Amino acid sequence: MKTSLLLTLLFSILSLPNSLATKVQATPVVDLELAMDGVPDFAIVRKWVEMLQTAGFKNVRARSIKETDKPEVKTIGKGDNQLHIVTGVLAGTKIYLPNTTIKYGDLDAAKAWIAKLKGDGAANLTAEKGAYGLTKEQIVKVYDELSKQVTLSTKDRPTKDVIRSISQVWKVRVGVESNARKYLFSDKPFPGELKGLTSGSAMAMALKSVGLVMYPEKPVGSEVQVMISQHQKEKEFWPTGWDLETNAGKAAPDLFNELDVEIKATEISKTLDAIAPRLKTPIMIDYGEIERRGLSLEKRVNIPAGKTFYKIIIDRALSQGGLRSELRTDEAGKVFLWITY
Repeated sequence: MKTSLLLTLLFSILSLPNSLATKVQATPVVDLELAMDGVPDFAIVRKWVEMLQTAGFKNVRARSIKETDKPEVKTIGKGDNQLHIVTGVLAGTKIYLPNTTIKYGDLDAAKAWIAKLKGDGAANLTAEKGAYGLTKEQIVKVYDELSKQVTLSTKDRPTKDVIRSISQVWKVRVGVESNARKYLFSDKPFPGELKGLTSGSAMAMALKSVGLVMYPEKPVGSEVQVMISQHQKEKEFWPTGWDLETNAGKAAPDLFNELDVEIKATEISKTLDAIAPRLKTPIMIDYGEIERRGLSLEKRVNIPAGKTFYKIIIDRALSQGGLRSELRTDEAGKVFLWITY
């Protein structure tokens, strides 16, 4: 009797409507129409189909290519019942899908593409991408947030507090890669004054002082965020200011005011401190990178007596310490003089 009851319960569970399973799944189904260009090797096609089904395509149908075939995604339904019908073109050893190419045997690339389609939808997947792999709308959103101004003084505050206070003005999530955490929470005083700059350039400077960078990204299925990490050569990161697009004399005329000068055995830092109050253009210094490269702002310099410009005085002094200057702008177009190696 007990056995009969258990079997009855088991069959009852197995015959329940599929709606419960659908709610648990809650992800779109992705089917693939594989248009084969040329005469296919059916043994290879069979392996392609097996790999693509393993990657996550529910149904894969291989057929000859038509004149109208092109990589595309058609979406049917909404929410839990959404179905993506993908057309891919198999040519040689590659499959061409919207905004990507899958090489033969590259299971991880196929999985990643399907995950993006399921997580972000066809519109985002196929949208034109620009800097940082973001759409135009996503870049604008990030730029607007990073254009917010730093309103608090940063000079001599612990670097970790400077970074935290800047990030708090943003309405985008800030993530930290594990390799950056031990550098992020530095108690070392930040020597520069970032007040008045936009938060994007300011944050990039504060992070660079402890050897870190930041970049915007769009995780699959999530909103755009700003990630903090160690410097990686292959990564495009947010700059410490942007290239000047106008004439230097028009952008910072105060740097080209003429004066009589003579400097004898004076530290670069003291030279800059003496000039800075006379300028409207702020001087920002790449403190961390200068230190990491074994250079010093305490190098004593000499400039012979004569009439010259502030910019020339600064450049002559910096060159004696292996340093240089360049005019940059923040996200709002504010011009500043960047001192670096």
